Amino acid sequence: MVARGRWRRRAGPTPTPGTYPEISIQLNAAKYPEAGILVAGNAYIPQDIVDLLGIPLGNTTLPRLRYRNIVYVQAIALRDFGVAVSWDNRNRAVVLKTIFRNCVGQIDRILGLGATSEVQLELFLKNNNENALVTFRDLPRLYREEGAIEGINYDIAFCQMCLETGFLRFGTDVKPEQNNFAGLGAVGGGAVGATFPDRRTGVRAHIQHLKAYATTAPLVQPLIDPRFPFVSRGVAPLVSQLAGRWAVDPLYGDKILALVRRLYESAGLF
Repeated sequence: MVARGRWRRRAGPTPTPGTYPEISIQLNAAKYPEAGILVAGNAYIPQDIVDLLGIPLGNTTLPRLRYRNIVYVQAIALRDFGVAVSWDNRNRAVVLKTIFRNCVGQIDRILGLGATSEVQLELFLKNNNENALVTFRDLPRLYREEGAIEGINYDIAFCQMCLETGFLRFGTDVKPEQNNFAGLGAVGGGAVGATFPDRRTGVRAHIQHLKAYATTAPLVQPLIDPRFPFVSRGVAPLVSQLAGRWAVDPLYGDKILALVRRLYESAGLF
C-alpha cells in the first residue's frame, strides 16, 4: 500500500486508457506542474523529472511504462540515485527530495531544480534587506513556480535577482516599478532597460532569458523575454559561463554562486 510506504519495486502491468488515477508530485517542497499516476500501488512520475534530476534515462534499472503517450518512471526506484521518496497520503502526492550532498557538484548548473522552500527564500531576502518583502513578498513563490515550469534552477535565478537588484534595493538604471529583476536591456549609462506589466511577467522573462543561455530546448510558455532572440542558444549551461555574456564583469558568475552558497548555508543545506 502506498499510504504505508510499502511500494513494490517492479513495473506495473501494461496500461489501458482510463485505468490509472492521477496523483500530485511534490519536488523539493514545490508542487510539480505535471501529475503522476498510481499503478498497482506504485507511484509513477513523468520521465521529464528524471531528466531534470540528471539521472541517466538509459539506465535499465528504472522501471517505466508508457501511458497516454507519456513515459512514466517508477518513483521508488529513484532512491538508488540519491533521491528521497515518500508518500503524502492526505494530499495524495508522491514526495521527492534531492539529497543535497549528491547535488553539490551541480550547484553551477542553470538547468535543474532548486533545493530551497519558499520560506527559506523569504528569510534569505529579509535577512539581507528587511524591507524587501513589504513590496515583493510574492517573489520567492513566483521564482519557484516559473523556474519549475521551464526547468530552471530557481535558487540560481533568485540569487541572480538578488545580485542584479541589490536585494531589491535597485539602483539608478532600473526602477522597482519596471518589474525587471534581471537588468534585461539595462546596459548602463542611464539605459532604463525593459519594463514588464507585473511581477510574474518580469520573473518569467528572467527565467526565459536564463533558459536561452542554458539550453536549446524550446520554451514551455509563450515568449515574453525581449532579449531572447539575441542569445546564442545553449552557450552557457553553467553559471560561471554567464560572465562576459550576461554581464561584462569577469566575476559575475562567481558572485551569483557566492550568493547561492550563502542561501544554502542559511537554509542549513551546507
